[in-house]
Amino acid sequence: MIRRFPLGTGCRLALATVAALVLVVPARPALAADKGAAVFDPVKVWPVHITLSAEEFAAIQPRGGFGFGPAPKEPAKADPAREVHRSQFGTDLPWGTGSVVVGEETFAKVGIRYKGNGTVMDTARAVKKSFKIDLDRAGGSGGFGGSKTINLHCGVTDPSKCRETLGYEVYRAAGVPAPRTTLAEVRLTVPGKYDKELLGLYTVVEEVDKAFLKDRFGADAGLILKPERLREFDDLGDDWDKYKRLYAPKRDATADEAKRLIAFAKLVHKADDATFRKEIGTYLDVDSYLRYLAATAFVANTDSFFGLGHNYYAYLHPKTNKLHFVPWDLDRAFANFGNAAQNMDLSLTHPYGGTHRLTERLLATPEVAAQYQKLLKDLAGTAFDKERLLKRVAAVEEAVKEPLGRDAKAAAARKDGAPGFGFGTPPALKEFAEKRTASVAAQVAGTSKGYVPTGRFGGPPKDKK
Repeated sequence: MIRRFPLGTGCRLALATVAALVLVVPARPALAADKGAAVFDPVKVWPVHITLSAEEFAAIQPRGGFGFGPAPKEPAKADPAREVHRSQFGTDLPWGTGSVVVGEETFAKVGIRYKGNGTVMDTARAVKKSFKIDLDRAGGSGGFGGSKTINLHCGVTDPSKCRETLGYEVYRAAGVPAPRTTLAEVRLTVPGKYDKELLGLYTVVEEVDKAFLKDRFGADAGLILKPERLREFDDLGDDWDKYKRLYAPKRDATADEAKRLIAFAKLVHKADDATFRKEIGTYLDVDSYLRYLAATAFVANTDSFFGLGHNYYAYLHPKTNKLHFVPWDLDRAFANFGNAAQNMDLSLTHPYGGTHRLTERLLATPEVAAQYQKLLKDLAGTAFDKERLLKRVAAVEEAVKEPLGRDAKAAAARKDGAPGFGFGTPPALKEFAEKRTASVAAQVAGTSKGYVPTGRFGGPPKDKK
């Protein structure tokens, strides 16, 4: 079961020969005891207070990795008993133990570490960084919004601090299973160093975990994947070990799950057109994928599956045995990565440089191409509507206005360094809404093909030299 959101359901394939391409699922009523409904209010600002001992605070500081500033004068010796998460840039992010207060609820003995890949480098010269908090890792208990994990995203690359909130809203409105968000004003206490120091405004992003799966898909089993640098499902042979590094499953895949994913890669990469069109609907929820493609293209997030091959989850459903895609890390959405003017005109059918075999083979199927065009037309009047987006921009910008001002003052008082890795100033969200919806209207009307990226994220399109 997949939670659908209130909008047009898009075109369903009527031809029997391609009926397998579409999974039609009735809407599931909202959960009666959905703990997240009250927690994930997108314009609520939760007071959050993190406390760490001086020893634990020192232990969780990022170590090493490509581009992560100078090494400390007296680097701490590695503690073999301390669990460490390694980022994709080779930075070690050790887990520590502390406490956190959210609103009026206190969570003691929780796991705390910094999080991010490029974000870790961006915040190398600042105290304010992104956090992952595991509420039961260190022996604590309780949950937040039905989850054991709290993701605090600092939004270092997003001057508006609104992009994640609005981006996930667009995905959900387009019918894509996507995390919910709320806001937080975070303070840090480290005895002898910080006393309720205001770190600033954060976006709290719902974890993609068993609670998320149960709520969106009606099943908390199945395999969650968090791929990195995977945008083409290449055939790597029959040995699952060759796939694991790229696919990054959250647990060990069963033999059947591994076999299924390998068969999917072979189908995408090697199958002839007739076989691909006949079988792809048994491996992939095509309707859900088209919605994911449309929403990712609309928010112009080139730091994604279609760009650098990351910032997404893939979920292999245990009942249907089909893959679904879930967005993640949207701080670079709304033309905040690369050339802003070009990305505000990004192609809805080719939002990537070079090739993207899965998307290209799907849209080369006439019936699927027609379905996608009908879906784009529906979404242009609903999830992608200009007035709807402008209204939400105004509401979220109003919610962050005062805490964002306090955030800036706190950073200035600490003399935090500027981000170390950026791509210039992104467009204002109002400008994006106006220009992007105009581009969508022209593309839907057939008077424009939109901008097709060249080279930067995978090389020029096949028809260019």
